[in-house]
Amino acid sequence: MDLKIQAEKTAEAFAQDFLEEKFGNDIFIGAHIEKLIDDKVNLIYQYTEDENYHGAAVVHESGEEFIALNTFQPLRMRYFTAAHELWHLSEGSQMQSESFDHERAADRFAAAVMLPKGLTKDLWKKFKREYGTEEAVIHLADFASVPYDATARRVRELGDRDAPVSIPEDEWKQKRFVYNLPESFLDQPQAIEKFEAYETIVRNAVEQEKLDSLTGANKIGRYNPKLAEVLQEQKAEYLNNREQNDA
Repeated sequence: MDLKIQAEKTAEAFAQDFLEEKFGNDIFIGAHIEKLIDDKVNLIYQYTEDENYHGAAVVHESGEEFIALNTFQPLRMRYFTAAHELWHLSEGSQMQSESFDHERAADRFAAAVMLPKGLTKDLWKKFKREYGTEEAVIHLADFASVPYDATARRVRELGDRDAPVSIPEDEWKQKRFVYNLPESFLDQPQAIEKFEAYETIVRNAVEQEKLDSLTGANKIGRYNPKLAEVLQEQKAEYLNNREQNDA
């Protein structure tokens, strides 16, 4: 079997299993994909001003698993990236040979998870009949909270050869104005930085006096500025009390 076809079929099958295990195939997961990942691995939100960096999946030598998402990317891209990176840590990924096309499989897995086969085909037929091909892509992408170009590719994968797969993402955004559609919050980033597992480790180290409050504040400031401020205040209070006791 062709390696690309093998990757796509394998990823589609594992995506079906994933959906059936969670919520079934009759809803769009949307933003909830991040909650599902957070329940499974350590989720890191990074803000890196790099259009080419979307995220990464990493397994530490200890066996702990991490998925990082770049919050510089628009929300719809971030959610799709989350599903893409989930493939790299999935059981299905671990079972494959060295020649397996994991990137192609990850894209197909993300598409199949975020745009379930039956639901997508049914809605596509209705939207296309009601709005025409291009506007239908926009509405379907909004329903599923995924990129426009990924939506068009998914529709093409599911059998509609008319799906416009050659239109770049930025051009899709402009087409919202062509069809008199309002801007979507999904086309904007949510610039946050968060790493709860790391925050917990630092907080516990401070409480157990393995780190002083100021060092803890410096380590955690990027991910939780409010907690860092609390730790800085604790350090200032400690120093102030010591000065008064020495006086």
